Amino acid sequence: MKELEIIDDKILQTADILAQIKSVDEMIRLHQQKGDDKDIMLIQYQYRREKFLKELSQLLNELNIAPADLAA
Repeated sequence: MKELEIIDDKILQTADILAQIKSVDEMIRLHQQKGDDKDIMLIQYQYRREKFLKELSQLLNELNIAPADLAA
């Protein structure tokens, strides 16, 4: 199978942000197991997740993809 060559930098950035969200979600789950909603690390990971989601939204907008398009 041939390697997929990603030409568009926006697509590469989108894939990178999705990978970062996945990683942050794993850390959020780990810290949620402690049961402490005031855990500073949990709060920081949740903040990072929100930041990544905003970046992802901006990139998708630049690729002409609206949130409503994803609900299909």
